[in-house]
Amino acid sequence: MASDLNLPESLYEDYSTPDLPVHGPASVAYWIQALQSHETKERALLILSQNKEIRKDLAPLLWNSIGTISALLQEIISVYRTLSSPNLTETASTRVSNALALFQCVASHPETRKQFLKGNIYQYWFQLCYSQAKLPLYLYPFLNTKDKEKPHEYLRLTSLGVIGTLVKSDDPEAIRFLLQTEIFPCCLTSMEVGSDLSKQVATFIIYKILLHEEGLKYCCVLADRACDGLRCCLPLWFGDRKFTSQLHVRSSKTPISSS
Repeated sequence: MASDLNLPESLYEDYSTPDLPVHGPASVAYWIQALQSHETKERALLILSQNKEIRKDLAPLLWNSIGTISALLQEIISVYRTLSSPNLTETASTRVSNALALFQCVASHPETRKQFLKGNIYQYWFQLCYSQAKLPLYLYPFLNTKDKEKPHEYLRLTSLGVIGTLVKSDDPEAIRFLLQTEIFPCCLTSMEVGSDLSKQVATFIIYKILLHEEGLKYCCVLADRACDGLRCCLPLWFGDRKFTSQLHVRSSKTPISSS
């Protein structure tokens, strides 16, 4: 299975050669600051997301600048109310996907990955304050939606890209965090309703988790819970010996085909 989780730079238009690329430190600082303004935020999201592979120091700059992560969170949360309706537009989806791409940048960098999981962020509203937020949890609504329309699908795919980046690092703390926050059902939903690429990334996430001992233990616990649930929900006559004996008889009569 391929482990490359690089997602398309753009979702709806060809922005492969942006006219305002990020070059020097002053330019990076300008576009990060531009995330704070409603008038320049959309353009800043586009420019920064396109240059996340070029500027290796972008993740620490994003994380350590006051109010930046909060601005990205506001962009993500702003579309929650449209997830259960057909009102999610391609424009809004593109903006949020670009914000998620910057989250992926932060999640992939060794200096900011652990902080991203813990969510220790500085926010600037009316005064400087310190808060904790488990940032990956803000992606889960995009993974739990069962809408298959294009705007929803790209939010699903970019969110999976962020989670895939976390498991790709093989960081035990990241695996533990994802297990504790119930990432498995989210991945299963994506495998059920997502596009082929979303299914591939979701499968990759589960695969990487199962490579860890804690992931295997988690799946075994889930299997035990499933058995307990079936015992409670199935009709009582399913446990009757006459019924089970018939199952054994039928299974013994079923010919085994050779492949």
